[in-house]
Amino acid sequence: MIAGTTAAVVSAATQPDVVVVDTSKAPGTVVYALPPNCPKVIRSNVTYFSCNNIWYKPQYLSSGVSYVIVTAP
Repeated sequence: MIAGTTAAVVSAATQPDVVVVDTSKAPGTVVYALPPNCPKVIRSNVTYFSCNNIWYKPQYLSSGVSYVIVTAP
């Protein structure tokens, strides 16, 4: 066996296109991107996004938008 062969093979392997959704995030957690296909829901004039039973409320900052995980409205 030639030294470094395994590392070269591992680094050349392609990564699968998998999106993992962590459903254990607690309210108050801030994320900077929503999972794909996350529908907008408006409740009492407040905009939310609901993905896999996790509710996100957008917050607009000077640097862009982030989303706070909240309890279901």
